[in-house]
Amino acid sequence: GFDQFRGGQEQCVRQILAGQSSLAIFPTGAGKSLCYQFSATQLNGITLVVSPLLALIKDQVSFLQSKGIGAASLDSSQSADQNREIMRQVREGQIKILMVSVERFNNESFRNFLHTLTLSLLVVDEAHCISEWGHNFRPDYLKLPDYQSQFNIPLVLLLTATAAPKVKRDMAAKFAIDEAHIVQTGFYRSNLNLSVLNVPQFDKKRALLDALQSNIVTSQAPSIASDEPSIIYVTLQQSAEDVAQWLRANQIAAQAYHAGLDSHHREQIQMDFMSGKLNTVVATIAFGMGIDKSNIRRVIHYDLPKSIENYSQEIGRAGRDGQA
Repeated sequence: GFDQFRGGQEQCVRQILAGQSSLAIFPTGAGKSLCYQFSATQLNGITLVVSPLLALIKDQVSFLQSKGIGAASLDSSQSADQNREIMRQVREGQIKILMVSVERFNNESFRNFLHTLTLSLLVVDEAHCISEWGHNFRPDYLKLPDYQSQFNIPLVLLLTATAAPKVKRDMAAKFAIDEAHIVQTGFYRSNLNLSVLNVPQFDKKRALLDALQSNIVTSQAPSIASDEPSIIYVTLQQSAEDVAQWLRANQIAAQAYHAGLDSHHREQIQMDFMSGKLNTVVATIAFGMGIDKSNIRRVIHYDLPKSIENYSQEIGRAGRDGQA
C-alpha cells in the first residue's frame, strides 16, 4: 500500500531477493520492518522472525494481518490448542510470516515442527542482542547462527537501530554477512529538535514541569501543549515513582513505568499510552523496544541515558509521524 521506499529499504529488499544475507541499520522509526515484510511476500517459503518482545510481536502481526498478509506468532500467551491451530495454518501455507521469541527454540516440539517446513528467511529483529558488545545482550541469541544451519535457512536479515562499529562487525561476522550487504542509513532526522537545559539538581522537577507545560521554547523547538504524548526517562525505579507522583500533584496525569511493576500493570500502562488514554509516562529504559507510537512529541531525559546508543534510540521514539 506504500507508493515508495524510504532510504535504505529498496537496497535491502533487492539484496534479500537476490539471495544475499543482509544487515540493516536504520534509525528508530525509519522503517526496518518493511524490509522483511515485503521480502516475505515475494519469497517461496516461510519467513521466520525472531523478536525480543511480545508487545512488538503482537503489533507486527496485527499490522500484517490488516494488510492481508498471512502472519501469526507462537508465543506464551496462547493455549496448546491455539498453538496447534497456528502450526496447521503454517503447514498448509496460509501463513507467510511466523514470529517467535528466541526462547521458543528451547521447545523440542517447536524444533521438530521447523524441520518439517521450507524456511526462506530468518529475520532477527533488535539484532544487537546477538552481540556481547551490544547494550541489550541476550545469551540465547548466540545460538541463532546454529539454528540457521540446523533448519537449512538459506538467508538471514538482521535489523537494528544500534550500530557501534564493534557491534556491527560482531553481528555481521556471526552470520557471515558480507560488508557490501550492510545497509546503513544516517541517523539524522530533520524533524527532531534537541536541546539541553542546564539545571541545578534542586530545580529539576520545576524545570521538568515548565518543559511539559511548554513554558520553555527554544528558537528551534516549537511550542508543544502539555497534553501531547511525552516520555520522561529516568534511571531508577524509585525516581520514576517520585517524579510521576510529583507531576500528578501538579495537574499532569503521569504514570510511572519500570521493571518493578507486575507485567499486567506494565501492559496496561503501555496500552493506555499507545491508545492515547495516557499521555505522560515517566519511565526507566524498560519502556523502550516496542513503543511504536507515531505521534510522541517529546522525549525528556530527566537523568542522563546510559550511552550515546541508548540516547539515539530513546530520542528516536519521538516524531515518527515526521512532524516536529
